[in-house]
Amino acid sequence: MIKDLRGYLEYLSKSGMLGTSKSRVSTDLEIAAITDKENRERRYEGRTLLFENVDGYDIPVATNLMASLKVLKALFADFQIAEFISNLYYARDLSLVKGAKAIMDSKPKVVGRPKGYRKIGSLDELPILRLWPKDAGKFITLPLVITESPKDGTKNVGVYRMQVFDGATTGMHWQSQKGGAVHMLEAKEMGKTLNVSVAIGTDPFNVVSAVAPLPHGINEFAFAGMARKSRTELFDCGEYPAVPSNSEIIINGYVDPSESREEGPFGDHTGYYSIKEATNVFHVTSIYSREKPIYPASVVGLRWNEDCVAAQFLMDYLKPLIKLMNGSISDIYLPPEGVFTNMCFISVKKRFPGDAKKAMFSVLGLGQLSVTKIVVAFDEDVDIRDLSSVMWAMSTRIDPDRDVQILKGVPTDTLDHTSNLSGYGSKMLIDATKKSEGEGYRRRWPETITPEMSILKEVEKKWREIR
Repeated sequence: MIKDLRGYLEYLSKSGMLGTSKSRVSTDLEIAAITDKENRERRYEGRTLLFENVDGYDIPVATNLMASLKVLKALFADFQIAEFISNLYYARDLSLVKGAKAIMDSKPKVVGRPKGYRKIGSLDELPILRLWPKDAGKFITLPLVITESPKDGTKNVGVYRMQVFDGATTGMHWQSQKGGAVHMLEAKEMGKTLNVSVAIGTDPFNVVSAVAPLPHGINEFAFAGMARKSRTELFDCGEYPAVPSNSEIIINGYVDPSESREEGPFGDHTGYYSIKEATNVFHVTSIYSREKPIYPASVVGLRWNEDCVAAQFLMDYLKPLIKLMNGSISDIYLPPEGVFTNMCFISVKKRFPGDAKKAMFSVLGLGQLSVTKIVVAFDEDVDIRDLSSVMWAMSTRIDPDRDVQILKGVPTDTLDHTSNLSGYGSKMLIDATKKSEGEGYRRRWPETITPEMSILKEVEKKWREIR
């Protein structure tokens, strides 16, 4: 069992997926550049990197915790969320009771107050990275930001970037649709500040659960417990939200909803620097760390860094759940070239006229997929993970006037710089499926050319004999 970040690094080392650097490296651009190089050379199978000799700090830095698709699949191989939820939803026998018990068994448990931690006086003592040349400064990029609803106590765990303004304050870049931002708005309505805990460096189940676009109402630490098959243990932090007891670093503080400060630019997963905008301010009240902690960081930016891998894994992992919610969807793919939230491909087994459009609208109603800008629907004979097949189908199965639909005045990703207003713009739905008479198509759709399967084997043999 992987109990913490250190145990995860040991697991990776035994799997040959940990690279250790003893060279002296800088937190200013250099660690990020090395990590970026690793991911470009080993696309989707980058090693986790441990930098032991960080200039100016006695704390090692770990990057690329989610850079290997193979590793992530192995970690979560024994837990299928869609099957689990499906059993709960459709069960007519004892499987319902077993499912309910599994949920109860995964409930996080508080194991006392933090012990064995040393107090740190300032954020300046942590090896926080600056990733890209025009970044506004150093950013904490892999924090588990933990909040509680001031109204009903509902918990939320999210990963939001935090620009370091000084040793005691950071930005808190939670987008308006995120759970942390919702809790902040509740605090604002009540005229309160919002207490926040930040956990840095924990086991991979907690990290992936915090990143995952889970259905509303599923507690991230409970989800991690189900995947891990052991309850997530938390430290009681008094007036602040409880944090994982295996955290390398614990930061407590608060956000005043009435206070904002300009944040950015930041080299984001879109491949562009985010625009300077006002964001909430996080005030640090205390920092604690384990003895000889390890500081984890995520490097995002141009394509093929670990955000590409994590997004691909999560989409594949949650795909059965999406198919459960819409039976006509056969496959779903977020191409990295579309920076995930900007483009989504689905393949559809059409059951009735307009089914492809229905499927595309359903995607826009699913959690984080609701901010997707462009959704394209294809028939099942199109490999939506092959851009060559995608472009062929879009070129031969679309009539622009009939098959392209523009939705105006809808919520968009606040990281999308193309809309006139932040978080508010338009979307495009493209039906790239073959059309039927029931959809108003009055001609006979031509048959797709396919080879004769019975002679393919013989043809392959004779082709190889050609000299």
